[in-house]
Amino acid sequence: MNYVQILFSLLTTSIIAGGSLINYFEQYLPQFVRQCFRYGKFSATGKKSIFAIEVPKSWFKHFYVLAVIVFTYLLSVVTAVYLFDFKVPNYLSHLLNMLCGEERFAHTPKNRIFIAVCLMTLQIYRRFYDTHYVSVFGQESKMHIFHYVVGHVHYPGAALAILCEAPIFTRTKKVIADAPFRIFDLTLSEVVIIAVFLLAWRHQQICTRILAELRKNSKGEVVSNEYNLPNGDWFHYLTAPHQTTEIIMYSSIMWLLWHHISWFFVFTWVLVNQVETILLSHWWYQENFKDFPKKRKALIPFLY
Repeated sequence: MNYVQILFSLLTTSIIAGGSLINYFEQYLPQFVRQCFRYGKFSATGKKSIFAIEVPKSWFKHFYVLAVIVFTYLLSVVTAVYLFDFKVPNYLSHLLNMLCGEERFAHTPKNRIFIAVCLMTLQIYRRFYDTHYVSVFGQESKMHIFHYVVGHVHYPGAALAILCEAPIFTRTKKVIADAPFRIFDLTLSEVVIIAVFLLAWRHQQICTRILAELRKNSKGEVVSNEYNLPNGDWFHYLTAPHQTTEIIMYSSIMWLLWHHISWFFVFTWVLVNQVETILLSHWWYQENFKDFPKKRKALIPFLY
């Protein structure tokens, strides 16, 4: 395992362990542990622990400022290398060798790497727009400093994970290295992957706007910091479709980068993190809204 894989393995393990404790043994946990894990609408109640260092939840915006910088650079480098035959910068090669190891190989064609980078960049740019110009964060809503740090680690880590096993950026088997860069000659599976990604991308945007509108009046002015029950679009079927769509998008890229081992660690981390957040949101809505629709499920429409 390389350092990028170890990083996402540790994050995944922390969520599985912490989520299990919160889900099944929360009443026995110290207050500071609960406050380290919970945030936002389902933040821990009771007296604040001195160990619970919190920052405004609106600082989510900062994640995407960094992410835009990282993925703009990533897209420019991949475009230069794959489309215009530029050499990989020496400092980037050294960084990848240091964090990902020198004994690594690329098993994914260049065009799939390029598509994955484009899709991730598209998602990050829209999330930057959402967090800065659409979402309405509660003035009292907080998150632990742990969440803030992890948010800054995620996107640079995801970018490195893609490059770790990208052709030309590492050792490449001849069949992969000699494969033509056919970005405009997509296979059926690549077309389906892109379509599924864009469908989830679009509905995440719609659901984000629905959540923001709950705190605005008919003139578009923010008039409330309270949490209300959202309705419309995929909210008819799921409690947190904006997070379910995140899983779908990362699943699409996992499908695209099927033989890409490092991305599997990123995908697993996103999956367990989003599932735990969805479950906590689902239970919170059920507890706080008596009119919560029984047909609305947490993870799988009509089933669970």
